[in-house]
Amino acid sequence: MKLLSYEKFEEVYQESVRTVFAHWTAEMQGELAAHCHSWGPGLFDFQNYLRVSGIRFYKAYRAFAREDERQRVCDVGGFWGVFPLTLKKLGYEVAMTEALQYYGESFQGLFKCIADEGVEIFDYDPFEPDARLPEKFDVVTVLAVLEHYPHSLKNFMTNVRALLRPDGVLYIEVPNIAYWPKRVALLRGQTPHAQAAEIFLSDVPFIGHHHEFTIKELRDLARLSGLSILKEDFYNYTPGALPGLRMLLRSPFQFLAFSFLKDARECMTVLCRIESV
Repeated sequence: MKLLSYEKFEEVYQESVRTVFAHWTAEMQGELAAHCHSWGPGLFDFQNYLRVSGIRFYKAYRAFAREDERQRVCDVGGFWGVFPLTLKKLGYEVAMTEALQYYGESFQGLFKCIADEGVEIFDYDPFEPDARLPEKFDVVTVLAVLEHYPHSLKNFMTNVRALLRPDGVLYIEVPNIAYWPKRVALLRGQTPHAQAAEIFLSDVPFIGHHHEFTIKELRDLARLSGLSILKEDFYNYTPGALPGLRMLLRSPFQFLAFSFLKDARECMTVLCRIESV
């Protein structure tokens, strides 16, 4: 399977974004916003978020893609389903998981669309003890999921490890709490965590960010889960956070931080494999 350039991947990815948002409704966004106030209509633009996330998903794709292999991929917590749809269009065998009990009828059209495109959807909650699926995968991806859970990740990591074939790989992406703008904001007395007002205005359970990570924490998570890290990556993706001449002139310290301190960038990823005994 030919490995794509970012430009070619982005073409397919943006097509998937358009496919998904043909099914978007304000009712869907309102349902999500009940448990995370800042996601409400008029407060958060999910379509723009997905459009600019192409670089995130391209990095995931390039981390595990093999030119000589047709891999079976499972995206855990696929949410809007844009990445699974993109991989399916690229010729992969793809599954995604979601705990469907947490979604109302407004999402049925979207999930039907994803399934009709050939992505297998498993009703699966990886945070539950002993959650299992009837098959194993060459690649399991977990993108922007872990930060939304407030409790121990032991069950989760045990469950996703069990999804891997013996030579399979696990790709995890999390936001970096040591992101440079957050460091500066903390010096100004601003919290790097979700605002108390946002949590107050959200129903229980709050599903925003409970715990963002440092790279040491991410490495510890892999080690405690019996995983070896094959590679790490650090990057920005939000418009305005990407280093360039304008940033150099406007925010020279931030430009230097992003250029020379990789652990000051917005997101972090690890690609892992089960440790050999």
